[in-house]
Amino acid sequence: MKKIVLIIILLVSAAVLIFVYNDDFLYSKQIMKITKIETVREEISRNSMGLSEEHYTRKVTGVIQNGKDKGSVKEMQYEQTYSSVVTDRFRTGDKVIIDGTELQLKRDFYLALMSCAFVILIYIVGSFKGLLSVASVIINSVIFYIGLHLYIKGVDLLFLCVTEMLIFSVLSLIFASGVNKKTLSAVISVAISTFVMLALLLIVVKTTSYSGVNFNEVSFLTVPAEDIILPELLIGSIGAVMDVAITISSSVSELIGKNKEITEKELNKSAKEIGKDIMGTMSNVLFFTYICAGLPVFVLAIRNGFMFKNYIASNFSLELARFLAGSIGIVITIPISAFVSIRIMKRGVKQ
Repeated sequence: MKKIVLIIILLVSAAVLIFVYNDDFLYSKQIMKITKIETVREEISRNSMGLSEEHYTRKVTGVIQNGKDKGSVKEMQYEQTYSSVVTDRFRTGDKVIIDGTELQLKRDFYLALMSCAFVILIYIVGSFKGLLSVASVIINSVIFYIGLHLYIKGVDLLFLCVTEMLIFSVLSLIFASGVNKKTLSAVISVAISTFVMLALLLIVVKTTSYSGVNFNEVSFLTVPAEDIILPELLIGSIGAVMDVAITISSSVSELIGKNKEITEKELNKSAKEIGKDIMGTMSNVLFFTYICAGLPVFVLAIRNGFMFKNYIASNFSLELARFLAGSIGIVITIPISAFVSIRIMKRGVKQ
């Protein structure tokens, strides 16, 4: 049965990729397939630090893929830099979107390719549970989108985020583990941990008024940054909190299943040991996730002469706040999950 489903997934993925590669007719703007690239001009620019970068003016020739001019040959020039930070780097055979005098790489095929590869791999590794996890991600994305629309209509963002966190956890854990005591204990643990973390963050916020946190990276907001940051801290930690909760709950369930004579004291000790093992790794996951988000700008700043400690203080304080909030969520979830799991699944366990 698994092989049949895998074959079906492969066939559907192939059909999706073929369709996406040939979906030029869906675009209102012209799509051009590049057949030739020539360098018209090449120069080197230097900044005040003496750093240099190559700039190119290139001429591309291609065939229009859609619209009334479909099949015609067109030539255009575009600017490209060596780093390709603000410009695309094209190759022969690429499809590009013509936006006035600008060219943009048509990326939907690459996105579809990665999505299909993800679905195939997650089914190979996780079977039907893997597909359910993909479904939960899609459903949670839709719920998150709905929440944004409700916020635009005036609903309080913090209330929306707490509500969505609970919905995310219920759906994700049910899709991952089904409807059972293990899932129930994990959901309850996430709910309790969420409210405890919210209470702690509110105390910190009221006490410090965000002193020490630099909001430069969100300076484009047209609403007070404080209204956004607290919900962001909560949403950013929900994945790690759910992971810890289901890990502890699953471990307690497995221990009880293997040994009906195990005592609550032994369960509690085992849960704490498991918590210690995952605490460091989960905290590191959060740390590197937040750090890598600002890595390109960080490298750019260091390369242009910014002092390491000054840049960290002025630009990474918000990332560190996100990391610390998530780590707090992980730490408080461990004892809460252990307590809740043992209480819910203690039937047959000695006191």
